[in-house]
Amino acid sequence: MSVVLSQLLALGRLDPYTVVAGANGLDAQVTGVRPGESVSALGSAPAGSLIVFTREQLPLDGPTADLAVRFAVAASAAGIITETPLHGVALSTTRLADRHGLAVITAERIDQSAVVQAMDANVRAPEVVGSDLVARVLDELERKGGSAPVVLGVLRDVLAAHVGLLDSSGRVVEGDDLFFDLRSDENPAPALPDTIVSGLSASHPAARTIDLTNGYLALHPVVVPPRARAELWFGVYAPTSAGLLRKSVRQALSIGAWAFTADLTAGSLANELESRNRAMLLSEILEHPESISRRAAERAVLLGWPLFGWHTGVHVSLSAGDPADLPSGTGRDLEAALADAGLEVSVVDRPDGWVCWLTDEVALDTAEVKTLAGKVRAGLLAVESDNDGIRLCAGIGTPAQGPEGLAKSLREARSSGLLAASRETMAAVERTDRVGFSRVLFAWYSYQPARDITMSVLQPLYDADPSGQLVRTLACYLDYESSATGTAAVLGVHRNTIVQRVGRIKSILGIDLTDPIDRLAAHLATRAEQLTDLDGPG
Repeated sequence: MSVVLSQLLALGRLDPYTVVAGANGLDAQVTGVRPGESVSALGSAPAGSLIVFTREQLPLDGPTADLAVRFAVAASAAGIITETPLHGVALSTTRLADRHGLAVITAERIDQSAVVQAMDANVRAPEVVGSDLVARVLDELERKGGSAPVVLGVLRDVLAAHVGLLDSSGRVVEGDDLFFDLRSDENPAPALPDTIVSGLSASHPAARTIDLTNGYLALHPVVVPPRARAELWFGVYAPTSAGLLRKSVRQALSIGAWAFTADLTAGSLANELESRNRAMLLSEILEHPESISRRAAERAVLLGWPLFGWHTGVHVSLSAGDPADLPSGTGRDLEAALADAGLEVSVVDRPDGWVCWLTDEVALDTAEVKTLAGKVRAGLLAVESDNDGIRLCAGIGTPAQGPEGLAKSLREARSSGLLAASRETMAAVERTDRVGFSRVLFAWYSYQPARDITMSVLQPLYDADPSGQLVRTLACYLDYESSATGTAAVLGVHRNTIVQRVGRIKSILGIDLTDPIDRLAAHLATRAEQLTDLDGPG
């Protein structure tokens, strides 16, 4: 059995080395490693030979370099190794080697006898190559860590193969395309074979090897206790020509998956500890804002929390969905989503959701609070899109000064969040500076006659659609200034769907939403229903 040149080089017998030409020939099969004697002797080298020279035998900056490449190509040699030339490699030599796919490799100093002996032993015992590759993977990951990019990079370099990280549907989330062997001009995007799909979605996943047209695909699950199901898989596509031992590939994948799982677990524990420390510190600050201890002040400094300044609090909570469906790292996901929306804040877990706040030297004005609300909403939408069936809402407090002000603003934010939870929209956000007007409506509509009027206005919509979808659409449409595009984005449907629903609503109610009186009456009715739903029946 032969060994691929790139695998042989990956064993480190020649480190450090440089491929100066013919990199497209690194997949050549090596049948033996032999010492070079002279350029003329290259012509009689057995096919598949890797020839090792010293600088004196083959100076790449000399006139015999081109001749050596031609002799090696004629003999179907696997490649040439020699010492680094003193004056660089001629352009004609590199072009010639590139054209014929002959790998030309250099190293600063070569012990010809030792290199030939070590490499030839690997070629004659491919199982040793496999063991060495596995050992190399273990050594590299021990030094570099186990993050996904690191694991993929190590496996790719050592195995000289296509590697990727897949989800349970077979989509490559990071790394190389593993399924190009299945593609053709007639079918550029084929469905994955059942053997792959069923394996990835198995309730009790196990490592497996699947034969493809020109090679095989090795898969290894990433299982993080206590879950038994694998949401991620490491995969290696090895062409038949590569000669990679399946056992060695499976072992290398197993080590990579183990390193990745260990890295995930360690990161999760660190994040959990940091989250707990944040929550404990905030609780201490909110319970005793008038007398912050020295230790609490020091911890706040370490976390980058300025205690003195103008704070604007934000309270995020779950308005729809089961909290059990949320992953444990939702707070971190929310923090990342807010950062992507342009809001760099620390998100802290609370018993009823999450809080964060902005601190500035001066209080935010109304326009700035409105901008803040837009960024918060963008962050909530991003989290909702990653968690089906979950709906978040948020309240924003008024700016207030110092630790006492932080506590006050967060209390206001929580109250505003309760009002936001009553809205039938995705990522609803209410600002405390607007809640006062909402409370005026709330108080007025607390009277039963007003409720009766509200229901009489909306009842035809409920009669036509008992699910309440038309009422929710009308409320959202009016909240977003009669924008079909904005309403569609909030409700997660196509714009044309909103246009059709609004047309149906107009027909059922017999109103003209371009008329200020009709529009105001409809808006008051939908908003009053939301407010009275929040307070409960009178």
